[in-house]
Amino acid sequence: MPSFQLETIVVRSPEQISGELDGRVVLLSIENGEYYDINTVGSRIWALLGKPVTVAVLIDQLLAEFEVDRETCERDVRELLEKLLADKLVRIVSPGEA
Repeated sequence: MPSFQLETIVVRSPEQISGELDGRVVLLSIENGEYYDINTVGSRIWALLGKPVTVAVLIDQLLAEFEVDRETCERDVRELLEKLLADKLVRIVSPGEA
């Protein structure tokens, strides 16, 4: 599994259905048939992934919106992206696709 670099561009995969329930995002992966309930910060990340975005932009946006230090934010964003990628809910795109 790739380690997400700051310049990595990520976007939602089209093979899922998502919606909001009580301010949180819920997802259904069509490909693997699993349901996901994402917390508030994860829901914000999901919203930002609606269009191709770099990991650096995700982190900078979260730092502006939430009280968190950069190291913790970077670690948590990378961990979530790795989980979403493993579950095929996001994909990495090249700069030409973005």
